[in-house]
Amino acid sequence: MTPRRWLFLILTVYVLLAGVYSVVTPIFEASDELWHYPMVKYLADNGLSLPRPDATQPWRQEGGQPPLYYLLAAVLTGGIDTSDMTHVRRVNPHADIGLVRPDRNANMIVHRASAEAFPWQGAALAVHVARFFSIALGAATVAVTFALARELFPDWGVAAVGAAALNAFIPMFLFISGSVNNDNLSNFLGNFLTLLTVRLLKTTRLPRWRDYVVLGIAVGAGLLAKLNLGFIIPLVGLALLVASVRCRDWRPLVVGGAVAGSLTLAIAGWWYVRNWQLYGDPTGLNVFLDTVGRRLIPANGAQLWAERHSFTQAFWGFFGGVNVPMPAVIYQVFNLIGGLSLASAVVFLAASFIRRRWTLATWLPVLVTLLWIGITFVSYLRWTAETPASQGRLIYGALSSICVWMAVGLVWWLPRRGQPWIMGVTAAFFAVIAALAPFMVIAPAYAPPARAESATAETRFTEPDATGSVDLLDARVTSPSVRPGGYVTLETAWRVAEPFTRDWSLFVHLTTPDGVIVSQRDVYPGGGVLATSDLGAGTAWQNPVAVPVPVAAYAPTTLEVRIGWYHLPTGARMTLADGTETQMIGQVELLPREGGFDVPNPVSINFDHQMELVGYRLSDLTPNAGDTIDLTLYWRALGPDAYDYTVFAHIIDPRTSTIYASSDSPPDQQTGIIEDTLSLAVRDDTPPGIYELEIGLYRQLDDGSFQRLRIVTDDGGMADDYVYLSRVRVLPSETAP
Repeated sequence: MTPRRWLFLILTVYVLLAGVYSVVTPIFEASDELWHYPMVKYLADNGLSLPRPDATQPWRQEGGQPPLYYLLAAVLTGGIDTSDMTHVRRVNPHADIGLVRPDRNANMIVHRASAEAFPWQGAALAVHVARFFSIALGAATVAVTFALARELFPDWGVAAVGAAALNAFIPMFLFISGSVNNDNLSNFLGNFLTLLTVRLLKTTRLPRWRDYVVLGIAVGAGLLAKLNLGFIIPLVGLALLVASVRCRDWRPLVVGGAVAGSLTLAIAGWWYVRNWQLYGDPTGLNVFLDTVGRRLIPANGAQLWAERHSFTQAFWGFFGGVNVPMPAVIYQVFNLIGGLSLASAVVFLAASFIRRRWTLATWLPVLVTLLWIGITFVSYLRWTAETPASQGRLIYGALSSICVWMAVGLVWWLPRRGQPWIMGVTAAFFAVIAALAPFMVIAPAYAPPARAESATAETRFTEPDATGSVDLLDARVTSPSVRPGGYVTLETAWRVAEPFTRDWSLFVHLTTPDGVIVSQRDVYPGGGVLATSDLGAGTAWQNPVAVPVPVAAYAPTTLEVRIGWYHLPTGARMTLADGTETQMIGQVELLPREGGFDVPNPVSINFDHQMELVGYRLSDLTPNAGDTIDLTLYWRALGPDAYDYTVFAHIIDPRTSTIYASSDSPPDQQTGIIEDTLSLAVRDDTPPGIYELEIGLYRQLDDGSFQRLRIVTDDGGMADDYVYLSRVRVLPSETAP
């Protein structure tokens, strides 16, 4: 077959697969779709008028995004009655967004099957229409990838077909393409602008007015689709300059620049003027970041390097709310293919340079694709340093260039006859994984829980107003012991006795004999996929739960495993027949972490390679208000400046940052293990409750500011500048009246 026929086949398979992703993935379960679609709906309902970013509204930070994608999707869905969105978009308040847990709870929405069933209606229909619009944009991106490879290597059909296939069958590309997400438009425009720039650099004739108009529309649309596409403007300007020099005519640079620039300003300028007027920032990034949330401490190089795994996962396929991964071996194979192919492409480029195979006219288009990959990656690093968003899909604006060079790297070193075979096997692997992922990875993450067998109830939890109740059919702890950093696992089974009108959350507490809650897990029933208000009398389900134990939890001790139900909006709890609110279902031994030093409660917390906390001891986990407790810390000096820092310890309420006890002192200067005891006087006015014991190190600089040491994580990243040790339960003052 000819390359164009292969492209048609690839696009056909792509559309089918992307359609499968869009149907199998429940609505609002794709990356950020929970907020992207409400932005579309707001525009459709309000005559295309724009909202502002607002953390209290369903569109949240997306109100600060350039609006072109949302405007187009709003036009497509404007005739649909979406008044049922609040009914359909029922948020799971306990969803583990960005976290992978053994007991699921990945779903961001608690779904109503009847509201989402085919034939779609209301908000569900609007979401799917917008998803199909995204699929069309993805198909256009695949076509651009093919065209870009043909421009760079016009006589090398395998490279063009292979690049298009790699692009089309990346599982994450299909997943995003089947979702409501403004990245689909910016991905297309970023790659399309690369293609237009390459064509300008290759032209030997004077560009036509039509070329300048298309260029200006594409740049203007790009700036109205995603801010980072503005970085391609210097490359476009360079291409116009090269065209003028090559044609020995000033018109490409002057006339072309004026036409394209005028169209760009006409299409996108109003958006940046609006931002300047509203926020004092033409980009609007200040309010966007304030809404989406910044890192407490901007990521440095070590932290970004530590996040490389999540970056590559989300490049190949990390579904849901970045919490539904593929098996680890799949990433290993993808990384091997991607790494080897790109390294091979570098060798190809080096060999072409050393052997002088190409003229400058050939190198310039090649350099544009390489520069755009680099610019896109650097802008990504700058962005993710401010926000916790290490997702490889964010560089898809340069995906066409990346796929072209992956395809080149895969086959350039082979004989021409062998190239289609290697490319075909690689593309087939991509396609097979892409076809299996919706059914073997995505769908199971949102499947309903297994039904529980009928059994005699052990106990019954009842709403405070006695209108609804649920029976505990079975409960057992399946992990007899655990170490800090592990999970306590339990199996439970439940049956609705009397239906509920409200949505209740299941909680599991791990408590010490003194009543200190070491850890807890709050979930909606059935791994987060059920809502009690939907369940009729007699509905029974199995409900495994995994409770994470903090890495610095105080050990050894015996933990009680207690379960109960509460209503999140009001804090009300269900009660048992005897009036109590929790049921103990077992115990688990919390064993000390294995450590290399003879110290109590071993830990390993590295403070910026200067000091390592290797253990600690606390004289009392349940002090009264007004008491003084001793905290003994065991340190190991790691760096030459270790003793320049002061150790601080707080008993703190993290919700309000209120400190109820504190102590600051420099560590003793000695060799070996340093035993450092601090006294913490609990304030007399401390309200009874559970608080965190926080420690860290700091030193005062010459300008009067304070510099804290950050924690080095196991993977080499840089985390917070403090760590929570054990929780402390403060009891009422013994002298209180």
